Formats: sequence, structure tokens, C-alpha cells
Amino acid sequence: MRIGGGGLVRSERVGTGIEIVGFEGPVSPLIYRSRSGGMELVAAASGRLTRWDVESGRPTGEFQAPENTSTDAFVLKEFVLADGRVRVAAGDEDGLCLWDGASGRLLADAVGKDRIHQVAGGLTSSRRALLVGTGVNGLHLWNPVAAEPLAPPLEHVGDAVAVTLATLRGGPSLIVTGDYEGVRRWQGDLCETQFGAEIDAPHVDMLTTVYTEDGRPLIVGVVEEGEVVCRWDAETGEEIGRPIPTDGEFVRIATATVSGRVRLFTADHDVVRQWDLLSGKPVAETFTGSFVSAVSLPDGSALLAAGTKEGGKVTTHRLV
Repeated sequence: MRIGGGGLVRSERVGTGIEIVGFEGPVSPLIYRSRSGGMELVAAASGRLTRWDVESGRPTGEFQAPENTSTDAFVLKEFVLADGRVRVAAGDEDGLCLWDGASGRLLADAVGKDRIHQVAGGLTSSRRALLVGTGVNGLHLWNPVAAEPLAPPLEHVGDAVAVTLATLRGGPSLIVTGDYEGVRRWQGDLCETQFGAEIDAPHVDMLTTVYTEDGRPLIVGVVEEGEVVCRWDAETGEEIGRPIPTDGEFVRIATATVSGRVRLFTADHDVVRQWDLLSGKPVAETFTGSFVSAVSLPDGSALLAAGTKEGGKVTTHRLV
């Protein structure tokens, strides 16, 4: 396959996965389970989004690229609608980009007309599909089915950078935002009320939600300009364990369950490290990559995809 100005992109099987080389510039991967149960790999590089078969390493097509994109490597997020359809979303300097995860068709391009830092999607307590983005002009809420705004951008206390959605064990859903001062939790489909007290955390760069084996929702965040990763109980706001050191500046994170334990992956400086999420203890094996995506598999293993910042490469690894 020829990508980005005629460069030849090729793949080969390595170890327990595949390696795809020949991209130009940084490569941001997304690996996720399709509606049919198969595994999808999308590699974003040079404004193009190519699709690959995870087992064979063969290219299977492309996602439709936005017009006049200002982003070389989209940081993609996937989420599942109530009927099982998959949506893929990303933000750039011009707004929200939204794709159908099955066909790769672009459903929304530059929606919001704002620089979108991060996006997160999921279902609320009432099973309403919701897509949230942090922008320069506030917090954006979209309907990911119709690809339309649900309300004007909400003014946010502090400059919101990071966002994730969390469902509590008692049923309520939260929108969780991070900025330069801390982490805030919001309740309601349209972020109507603040939930609990603000979580003290300096300079939050990235947030995600993890559910432990017993269903306990944890918020995981990159804080202190990438120096550490912290974990908090989403219901109480209590910090779990000591911060996990990363020594990074542009840290990306992902999580997956491996052999019954939730594992955290941190990527920066083209090194992907592994940690036991609850204990904070490191796992010895590392991989190459500055961008990372992971998914848990039904057999207890997990698939990891890591893309490089330099060298134009994405590699998958099966973890058991």
C-alpha cells in the first residue's frame, strides 16, 4: 500500500503480532473490537487513516480523511452505541471528526469550530449516547448518532484539557474533566451539576476510566506535565496507591486486562512500559512506541498496538 506522497507501507509478522513500516512521521494506532467481534487496527499518519487485518497484517482499506486536516496523527478513540455500532472520534484544530467504525465513512468534519484537545464517548445512565470534547472555548457535548451538538459549549471552571466518562456502580454516569488545577466530576446528561469535591492534581494532560474485576470504576490520569500517572476511585475521589512515575513529557496511556489483572501501558520517548494498575508495580517487558492502544480479549489475553513518533512504524503484540 502506498501512503502519504507515494511511500510504500508494508507489513510482516513478528513475534506474537505484526509490524507495519513505511509511514511518514508519527503513527498513532487504534485497535478495537468490531461489531462482528473481529479485531480492527487503524493507523493514523500524515493525515491518512489506513485499516489493517490484525491477524494477517494485510491492508483492508482506509477511513475517509477529513478535508484540509491540520493533524498529522489523529489520537483516535472508539466507543460503542446502545445498538452495538462502533463510532471512532478524534479532535483537531478545527473541531470534532467522527467516523463510522464499520465502514470508515466520515460522519462529521470540523464540528464545533474549536480546537478540540481530547474526546471521550459512551452511554449515560439512561443509555443515551454521548460524545464529549474539551475545547479552547469550553466543554462540547455531541450526539454521536446524528453527529450534532447537544448544546452550546459549556463554560468550564479552568481550561479543560482532558476528559473521560465513568459509570458508577450505583448507576449514575459522570463526565470527568481535567485541567491545570485538578480533576472535576460532573453528573447529568448535559453536565448539569458537579459531583463530589474537586480532586487535587496539578496539570492533568490525559484521563481514562478503568473498571476493575469487581466493577469498581477508577479514573486514571497523566498529571504533573507527564511526570506521573495517578489513579482515583471515581465514586469517592480517593487516590489509589502512590503515583506511578513515568519521567515523560508527552505521555500516552492505555489499559487492558491480562490474565485477570488490569494492566496500564505508558508510552513516551518511543518506549512503552507496562504496570500492574492496582499495585503500581512495573512489568519487565517493554516495547517500542510513543502512541499506544490496547484491548482486552475474551480468553484473558490482550492486544497492544504501539506506534512510533519517529521511524514510521506500528507494531502489535499479544499479551498473555
